[in-house]
Amino acid sequence: MATIKKRNGKYQVLIRRKGHTPAYKTFSSLPAARKWIRIAEADMERGLFQPIPDISVAEILKRYEREIVPQHKNAVRHEKYRLDRLRSVFGKLPVAGLRPSLVASYRDERLDIVSPATVRRELVILRSALNIAIRDWGVCLPSNPVAQIALPKDKSQRIRRLERVEESKLIEKSNTQLRRLIIVAIETGMRRGEILNIKRSHIDLLKRVLFIPSTKTDTPRTIPLSTDAVTVL
Repeated sequence: MATIKKRNGKYQVLIRRKGHTPAYKTFSSLPAARKWIRIAEADMERGLFQPIPDISVAEILKRYEREIVPQHKNAVRHEKYRLDRLRSVFGKLPVAGLRPSLVASYRDERLDIVSPATVRRELVILRSALNIAIRDWGVCLPSNPVAQIALPKDKSQRIRRLERVEESKLIEKSNTQLRRLIIVAIETGMRRGEILNIKRSHIDLLKRVLFIPSTKTDTPRTIPLSTDAVTVL
């Protein structure tokens, strides 16, 4: 059985037939897609059909690393590490061979080694790469296999604040430069990358605020400054 889906002005064809590996191909016109279906199905009937080698998972992940990851600013190093791990496991597979059951097995095996949050981040990257490949790069898949499995729930919580005694000990044992960073982090709740990117032009000492033009969520924000934060800055 053949199906045709139109995505972003192109026609993605999927042929499923008993005894054959699913065949995928993308065309710029509907007549070309229909012509290929007729030829491919006839060849399948005669046992002559030779599917075109599918793009590998590694190729998709490499393109994702090259084109998409640089847009993620402070997460680049972490995402490259996760992509390396995913390539080591799934890289040699053709993308058509990446089944939900394989992804689920990877999830379960990783959960015996690392935290649910870590596994979730790895699978979210894989899901994102496949979504972009299907939507923007002309990769023909009937569905995203990662979207068909349950992702581990991130149970990590970030509600604990250092006690005053802990703050004092941490600051006391730090050198001058690190001490300043710690005080700003405690007083503002800013992320490490945000603190390291502070410029003089971002600080308004009269209004006692700090403007952050570039954040993890791409939404600029203004942070009020305490007396200790103003003193350090």
